[in-house]
Amino acid sequence: MRIRVPDTATNDPVHRLTAFDRRHPLVRDLGLTVLVAAVSLLAGPPSGLPGRAALAVVLAAVALRRRHPFAALLVTTAATAATTAGALLLPGAPPWTYLAVWVTLFGAVLRDSRPRVTRAAAGAVVVLAAAALAAPPGEAGTTPRERLLLVVAVTATAGAAALTALLVRGNRSRVAAEQAEIARTAAVTERTRIAREIHDVIGHNLSVITALAAGGSVAAPGSPDDAVRAFDAIGEVSRTSAREVRRVLKVLREDAGADGAPLSPQPRIDDLPALLDAVRDAGLDVVLRRSGDLDTLGAGRQLAVYRVVQESLTNVLRHAGPAARARVAVERGPDAVTVTVTDTGAAPPPAAARPGGHGLPGMRERVEAYGGTFEAGPAGTGWRVRARIPADDPDTLPPKPARHTETENRRTTTP
Repeated sequence: MRIRVPDTATNDPVHRLTAFDRRHPLVRDLGLTVLVAAVSLLAGPPSGLPGRAALAVVLAAVALRRRHPFAALLVTTAATAATTAGALLLPGAPPWTYLAVWVTLFGAVLRDSRPRVTRAAAGAVVVLAAAALAAPPGEAGTTPRERLLLVVAVTATAGAAALTALLVRGNRSRVAAEQAEIARTAAVTERTRIAREIHDVIGHNLSVITALAAGGSVAAPGSPDDAVRAFDAIGEVSRTSAREVRRVLKVLREDAGADGAPLSPQPRIDDLPALLDAVRDAGLDVVLRRSGDLDTLGAGRQLAVYRVVQESLTNVLRHAGPAARARVAVERGPDAVTVTVTDTGAAPPPAAARPGGHGLPGMRERVEAYGGTFEAGPAGTGWRVRARIPADDPDTLPPKPARHTETENRRTTTP
């Protein structure tokens, strides 16, 4: 059953921007480089060829910061230190490269957690503080207070860039860990589902095979034809069981079996008559009654109904005795489908009711997975299983008139 999740992320501007950046990474890199160049030229245009060359190198590092974050940080930091020292030795103002260092500092800390990046980030903060402190004053001069404020602002902005990168990186790690945990939980859930399917398939078919084998061995001396039919039925049930197990395990291995046997689809309510025929062949007299529109029930719910019936009849075969009779009713109501399996065994099946068993817990888990209710217990001289599963799947077909069908060819075959 497919669960549809509303896609609200596509309306988020941040999500759309991130998706665009993934599709066109060069556009964002060039756009950010142009922005840094504009701010740098407005804040402090370089003087002379060396200053313009240094600014060009810094902008190239900004453009390549995502491919080479550590190298970009080193280049912008070294260019800032070199232009500041050159401005102290030669006349002229150094280019304004603080923004470029902040950008490459953020990128390096975000994308690389190695110790050398941490040391390089600390060195970049120190270089920026020294450059702000030692930069030559402007034409109007710089008071000590203004110089101190400049140093604090440049240093604080650099530290904020590094801390923000650390927070973003930590959040990404947390999200990745949560996604990994979700994937692990989903894998465990799928393995549990596979184990439950295998339990249902093998448990039922082995019970049928055991009953057929016991009857065939008894009938062999006096009724060879009945014995042959019993052993033929054993072969058919065994082959069906093998096919079902391969189908369940297909989620673990995509290729078919080595013998190329086809994998059948998941059982549905329409497969119940074949299931009851196999149970009758094992010697249990069973009647099926269906009512309501069951065709539009979801595939997952149909599988749950089938497994509840299968496991219930398996318990009847195991515990109710040779003279037991069973009745299966599957009824579709306005808002739920109800499954009732009763038998007239001589005593309730104690093994099936045991808390440590897997039959009843497995059925209960299936039903409750769809928000339903499950109950099982003694009923007269026998046992009753009743499950109610909400039928909240939309009906794609017009409602059909309720139909009541009851298997008339009730037969008891005890080889």
